[in-house]
Amino acid sequence: MKIVGFLLRLFSYLFHLLLGLFFLAIAAIAVFSHQPLNMGMLPFSDDNILRGVFLLGLAAITTTLLAMTRILKFLFPLWAAFAFYLMVRGFLFSPYSFPDTNSFKDAVLLMAGAVLALIGALWTLKPRRGRLYS
Repeated sequence: MKIVGFLLRLFSYLFHLLLGLFFLAIAAIAVFSHQPLNMGMLPFSDDNILRGVFLLGLAAITTTLLAMTRILKFLFPLWAAFAFYLMVRGFLFSPYSFPDTNSFKDAVLLMAGAVLALIGALWTLKPRRGRLYS
């Protein structure tokens, strides 16, 4: 069971680091290309979308690094739950529409990954013992 917890934590860290880097990259591309962002699945207005995406990326990376170093590790499951909530709300319960079935399948896979990452984030709260798991 320890190896499952370790793998879930590792997946969760990687998932949220990549999610944060993705958000930061999207914000940087939008700034340098002077193009407006069109991300209808996020709950930000057109005026605040760039700031919102940047802050989401910053929050993802910060909470993940804090959890990896075991500083304020309780924030990581809160972030993971918030990220999953944003995905479900944005993809399923918003006016956002998918251009084709492959896009919908990709969104479902992303949400499934977010569920696994949330389980791994919750696992970070469990006290760890041993050299490999400390």
